[in-house]
Amino acid sequence: MADKEIQSVGDLLKKIKESGIAREKRAHIRLWFRGHSRSGWELKPGVYRKSFEKLNEAERLLNERHMSQDFKVESAGLLTGKQNDPDLYFLQQHYRMPTRLLDWTNSPLAALYFAVTEQMNSDAQLFMMDAYQLVPCQKPGDKNLENFGIATETHPSLLQALNIVFLGPKEGKEPVFPDYIFPVRPPHRDRRISLQRSCFTFHVPARPVLTDEANCTLQTFLITKEVKKYIKRELSLLGIDAFSLFGDLEGLSKRLKNAYRYKLLRRKNEKLVGKMFKK
Repeated sequence: MADKEIQSVGDLLKKIKESGIAREKRAHIRLWFRGHSRSGWELKPGVYRKSFEKLNEAERLLNERHMSQDFKVESAGLLTGKQNDPDLYFLQQHYRMPTRLLDWTNSPLAALYFAVTEQMNSDAQLFMMDAYQLVPCQKPGDKNLENFGIATETHPSLLQALNIVFLGPKEGKEPVFPDYIFPVRPPHRDRRISLQRSCFTFHVPARPVLTDEANCTLQTFLITKEVKKYIKRELSLLGIDAFSLFGDLEGLSKRLKNAYRYKLLRRKNEKLVGKMFKK
């Protein structure tokens, strides 16, 4: 995957136009983005990262199941009680528990925000793909999967996988996950999921990492550390910030701190320039 560079919000819009995906039917659903604040990170979900990577698949699954069960029990007082297993799994991922899901978004500006707001001394990356092509690119010989599209919470592939995570395989049988990464679009019941226009890829033991081999439409763009602050400022002027994406008091606090820090720094710089001219 050769990196192409993004230096501004305008650059990103240009890349979207050049991809041609935005002109396809249902582009608002199928055009997906993800931002990494440090370049070089793989497109790999939590259960395949550091704390889980030394485990074999049986140990990984057991750890994940115990964590999911604990989350279901201990979150009960914070939820409505109407959540099904897919809802709970989506919430686990969105609130930073390790799962087999990887966060994506239908909003290019949200993805760009996540790429430029942390790891300020490191280059970042932004990913873009046509989610409709994810499964067909992996299973070109299976006609039943050519029109897979994007799974919802009732899709058989998702329910099959989540039954293994929450309940475990039937006695005496090996767990059988699908052998392909597939895209999932969750219902927007949670405010944060709705604000971030969240979607997910579900990763499986046979394919823990998403590459351009799994989706031939996957594109990667480099964002150098030198332009991160500039792009973050552009996004702020467009109304994309912690409050617009998280919708909580902490996000509001971050928005206000950033706004007034910018003003204070500008005044400080103006004073320094004034002193220089007086000399």
